[in-house]
Amino acid sequence: MRSTSPFRFIALIFLIPLMLQAQGDKALLRELAEDNKKSVEALALYPSDIRLAILEAAQYPEVLIKMNDARQKTAGAFRALIEDEPRPAQEMIYEVVRYPGLLSRIVENQDSPAAVREALQQIPEEQREAAYDLTRQYMPTLSKIDALDRTSRMAFEDLISPYPANAQNAFRRLVDLPEVLDILNEDLRFTILVGDVYRSDPAWVIQKTDSLNLAVARSHAEEQKAWKAEIENDPQAQSELEAASKEYAAEFGYDTEDYPGDDLYADGNEYRPAYSVDYYYPWWFGYPWWYPYPCWRPYPWWYQWGFYHRHNHFVVMYIPSWHFVDWYFNHPHHHRRYNHLSAHFVDHYYGHRRSGTSISVRVGEWREQNRTVLSDEWLRDKTRLPERMKDYGRFEEERQAYNARHPKETLSRERFLEKNKRQYPELERSSVMAKAEVKRDREAQQKNPSDWAPRKEPVAPKTEPAQKPKTERPPRIQQSAPKDTPMRPDAQPVRPNTEREKTNSVDKAKDYHRQKWEETKRTETQRDRQPATTPQKQPQKTEKPKPDSRKKSGGNR
Repeated sequence: MRSTSPFRFIALIFLIPLMLQAQGDKALLRELAEDNKKSVEALALYPSDIRLAILEAAQYPEVLIKMNDARQKTAGAFRALIEDEPRPAQEMIYEVVRYPGLLSRIVENQDSPAAVREALQQIPEEQREAAYDLTRQYMPTLSKIDALDRTSRMAFEDLISPYPANAQNAFRRLVDLPEVLDILNEDLRFTILVGDVYRSDPAWVIQKTDSLNLAVARSHAEEQKAWKAEIENDPQAQSELEAASKEYAAEFGYDTEDYPGDDLYADGNEYRPAYSVDYYYPWWFGYPWWYPYPCWRPYPWWYQWGFYHRHNHFVVMYIPSWHFVDWYFNHPHHHRRYNHLSAHFVDHYYGHRRSGTSISVRVGEWREQNRTVLSDEWLRDKTRLPERMKDYGRFEEERQAYNARHPKETLSRERFLEKNKRQYPELERSSVMAKAEVKRDREAQQKNPSDWAPRKEPVAPKTEPAQKPKTERPPRIQQSAPKDTPMRPDAQPVRPNTEREKTNSVDKAKDYHRQKWEETKRTETQRDRQPATTPQKQPQKTEKPKPDSRKKSGGNR
């Protein structure tokens, strides 16, 4: 759900131009939402009660800010309690705190092994024994975590108590959906604008969000069906996607040998929903600190690349996650090594470029980054695209290698191509077409300004009068000082310049404010470079965790 980036947000309606009123703030909001499409559509897919809670919360952005500040402090304290323990213990602690009320029941019944085992019936069977061992060995730490959790929730209730009942209920609903709070905090400017529009016309906003929910769900289902058909009917694309997934797993520490099954298709035949996936890591503690990207609940290890094997069949379940697509396009060697798969990604983008899913968003960003080099015409030629992507991968690898050797004289894509046009004749021709396309798009944008922007009136040509009137300048009157008054400047009485003093006072206050602001920023920067509370010690790898396919993966759909 992150965008990269990200998390973009709530005026979920404003993505569909035909559904919009082309007036003032709503038209401007639509344009802003277009820049945050991925997050907007992710929020649009939530049920109606969650969408309503989002709109209510957007009216009080100061609460979101305070909640996020509190989260950073409590997450730092939580990490300080567990970071010196072995990784398997940390992983199991994160699992235990995901289940509402489980930690409190364990701590309250710590003197009764039978009661602890009864409480652990809430988690999957394959985790219960490891969780029970955790309670025997780390009960003092678990007690401290439980106390921290109670403190966090009491502070939260105090924070929302001054607000209307509807707002309080909305924040209570969202605190159990930390991924949504994360998105709302990601671009507070947009969240504030959404809350303002909702405050002025709530019925209109609710009607449009309901309509968009159906449209987005239908669009995503159709796109997922198309991606599944594209990959399952192309053995070469399958082979390259599988190879890329293994490279991804190796880079981020996934070990499929540790996870022979998974929580969704454990028996290899029938679909079995994993009830535990519905529980998020608590907002106050954050997601596991070792994840390379925000992940508020675990997913099967294969979720990132969207396929798995069942009875030796290649089964596509989802479009690859945003993090996987982002990682793929951030490494140019992928286009050289898996050029057929790269062509699949690009071709899918042109078929669903406005959908807001991981491929349309990330490939769209990649296209904009290369807009002066790669033309639409060059990218849309399906028959030659695989070889062209391979050529582009080689070009970008060599450019990055050159910049690494010349850090003080780095070259943009356009400049590097200009210096090496003989080596890349296809890219040179594409660059010429790309410049023409950019110029054409700019001219079209100027002819069709935004709905909300005022139109510029034509400027009437200036006309000069036939003959300028002559005006006689009055003679300058020389005034002489009185003879008895000396002309020495230092002897003249000085009148206080109140305006200048007022300006100087404002400037002094502004300079002092800026100084304190910069001091705060420097302190925050230094703090960000350090662990949240105590110096971080990397847990030593002592043993592999017990098989559990949800542990090491993450991401958001």
